[in-house]
Amino acid sequence: MKFLGTGAGGGTPNPFCRCRICENARKFKGQEIRTRSSFLFDDKMAIDIGADFFAQSFLYDACFAEIEHVLYTHMHDDHINYTMMWERLVRRSNEHHTLNVYLVGDAYRFITDFYMTSLLTKGCETCLAPENINIVKLNMNSEYRINNCIVTPVKALHETSFEKNGSNFLIKKEEKKLFYALDTGGFSDEALELLRGTDLDVLITECTFPSENYIRENCGHMDLTLFLKNADILYSIGAISKNTRVYISHIEAMGMTHKELCIYMENINRPYKVQTAYDNMEIEL
Repeated sequence: MKFLGTGAGGGTPNPFCRCRICENARKFKGQEIRTRSSFLFDDKMAIDIGADFFAQSFLYDACFAEIEHVLYTHMHDDHINYTMMWERLVRRSNEHHTLNVYLVGDAYRFITDFYMTSLLTKGCETCLAPENINIVKLNMNSEYRINNCIVTPVKALHETSFEKNGSNFLIKKEEKKLFYALDTGGFSDEALELLRGTDLDVLITECTFPSENYIRENCGHMDLTLFLKNADILYSIGAISKNTRVYISHIEAMGMTHKELCIYMENINRPYKVQTAYDNMEIEL
């Protein structure tokens, strides 16, 4: 598994910004650089092929040719790049398998009613051919077998112009369990019920604003204070334990540099450990 992008909507450095965090990223590069969020579960499945997928593919040695399944969390532009479908269509090599794109609830309606219609009016009918793309609707709280995994989408506390709630994903592969929760704004009652007693192997969640007491609750994102509050809740219900590998991602260019955030997480004095993800970071399930 690999983090292709660990940044929030603005990326780090933001191209228009000269703040301390962005200037630090320009100077030191490496793990201080954050492209927009994307995650490779394996060579067959990804979560969010987003704004920077073209650059990520060559920067992080991530060819998407074998990808068969893409789970989308929600419709914000830093998570979904619609040109991905056209980019795949104009490939010159001979990969002929269908790309299955999974959208939850209203996100499916937006893609099928608006975006696909716009493709047809532009003469891109072949984008929608079965050998190229298959748009699949998922329902919250239902289990699906995808990529030899059991995938359950569950409500996130994060909305867009097209959907009331984005999605988190519980992914089970054999005996291992991963919960992916970016742009989650905390954890919904449905998510907490789903996770109760699961003792996750891996939790990947957001800390969009790496600063304490930066936001109020219910804004659709978490800062350091809300992240730790919600991680404590997950620990109290047995969703995570001292053995769970917890990673924070979707990190905006503010508050702390990557290096400073790593030091902060090393000193949180919690029974669980938290690692700060970075672009091109590889982890195991």
